[in-house]
Amino acid sequence: MDIVRGTNGFDVIHENGNWQLNRDTGFSPTQATVAAVAACSGYVYDSILEKKRIDYTIENIHADFEQDQEAVVRVLKKIEVTFTLKVAPENQAKAEKALHLVKKSCPVAMSLDPKIEIIEKVIFS
Repeated sequence: MDIVRGTNGFDVIHENGNWQLNRDTGFSPTQATVAAVAACSGYVYDSILEKKRIDYTIENIHADFEQDQEAVVRVLKKIEVTFTLKVAPENQAKAEKALHLVKKSCPVAMSLDPKIEIIEKVIFS
């Protein structure tokens, strides 16, 4: 992976188009980190639900985060990942129970400082 100085900050080089790491024109590095946790969690949740043979559709993944506003370096304090899931009512309890396996199986989440609280939630549509 290469990162170069672009017109508006730093760009991650990709054959399908560069990804700007600048909060004014793209995503900040912190937002990119949160997005990586959310996307990785989505892939992991997909895998878990498939292994449990639950018929589902992930309709949306929403990520929120909090930073320590009092610290000199505004580190991440909390990441909240909310899945909107289409699941038959009889499988909703199983899908919700499977959620506790996501964080432990997500390499991105497991690579972060353990002081960062990561919360997964599910909303059924």
